[in-house]
Amino acid sequence: MAQRPVFVFAPATFNLAETTRMIEVAKQLSPRYDCQFFGFSRTFADWITKAGFAFTLLTPVLTKEQERQIIALDQMKGLTNPFTEEMVAQRVQNELAFLQQQKPRAVVTGSNVTIFLSARIAKFPLVYIKPYALSRPQLTHQTGSWAKKSVDQLMLKIPWKPRAFKKIAQQYDLKLPKYTIDMLDGDQNLITTFREFTNVSEYPPNYHNVGPIFAHLDTQLPANILRLIQESQEKPIVYLALGSSGNQRLAKRILAILKETEYVVLAPLKQYLVQEAIQSFAGTSIHITDLLPAPLLAPYVQFSIIHGGEGTVQTACLSGKPFIGFGLQQEQKMNLHDCQEYGNAIRLDPLVLTRKKLLTAIETIQTPSYLKKAQELAHIFDGDGAKRAAAFIEKTYEQ
Repeated sequence: MAQRPVFVFAPATFNLAETTRMIEVAKQLSPRYDCQFFGFSRTFADWITKAGFAFTLLTPVLTKEQERQIIALDQMKGLTNPFTEEMVAQRVQNELAFLQQQKPRAVVTGSNVTIFLSARIAKFPLVYIKPYALSRPQLTHQTGSWAKKSVDQLMLKIPWKPRAFKKIAQQYDLKLPKYTIDMLDGDQNLITTFREFTNVSEYPPNYHNVGPIFAHLDTQLPANILRLIQESQEKPIVYLALGSSGNQRLAKRILAILKETEYVVLAPLKQYLVQEAIQSFAGTSIHITDLLPAPLLAPYVQFSIIHGGEGTVQTACLSGKPFIGFGLQQEQKMNLHDCQEYGNAIRLDPLVLTRKKLLTAIETIQTPSYLKKAQELAHIFDGDGAKRAAAFIEKTYEQ
């Protein structure tokens, strides 16, 4: 039997949204191709194997503290960079060995930063599935104030690159792009942002809008959650989720305010709440759970309170229910800004969150105008991004 051609998927497997996007694209390709995954984190790796794909854990494996540091850097809340020269060298060496073993037609990634070196060194095509926010097309065509446009133009011309990346690139005689923004670009870039939320009519030749990619990993809600929904009867239900970039401090602050209200709160926040904090809500209307399939909760939820990650925001948009969002880094703020401008969401600043601001937002988000806009957006929202991404990859790299 002839061996099937290979596509390698290289997500940052401590990021759930990114990992699930890769899984959905791989599902579309898997009937005809061998989809091989690798990563440096165990955190969400089991989601890959549960979906039926092979996953190789490469070394050095990220510690929980290193994952926290990477997220803090992304949110501009930390200064410690775990990507030392030694770590980058080891990662690139092991990525290169994996790529040479698999010999893929292309490599598909989200934000695994070292694959931008390894794929170029090994000369395998790199497909980057990414949001529109902070991309070259977005910064080039940004609208707004003169000051905002000036900052965006400056970001396009920053030549800085991490020392470790420059050193390893030199060791492999790899010439890096001149500007920072282009170093973290793929040979082909697939934009997952809803087209109506972008401000460009024509993309560069290596950019293509495929639209939102949604995870479809569960076919039913857990029995205990269904029972809880039934027992809630007429009480309104609120969904609270803060994604991979959330933190205990923000979660506890929001939960403390919601505890005062009449709402039944479904909060899949176990991953960053200590047991003592979870126990403090026992016997209340706050229910701390493991991760839940948000799309299946949509019919029961009055509104959601979420972070600004693109996948989470898009899932909320598709639900037809309004939401309150907290942007934890610049890209998330931009995602929430688009929805607030559309009229189906309210964006709050997590750094200046007060009881009054959240309760006011909760009251406002339930007014008819927000529900109308949420239903309107859900009607036109297109969630076939995984199919379009897979079709593009297959057509571009067919041999």
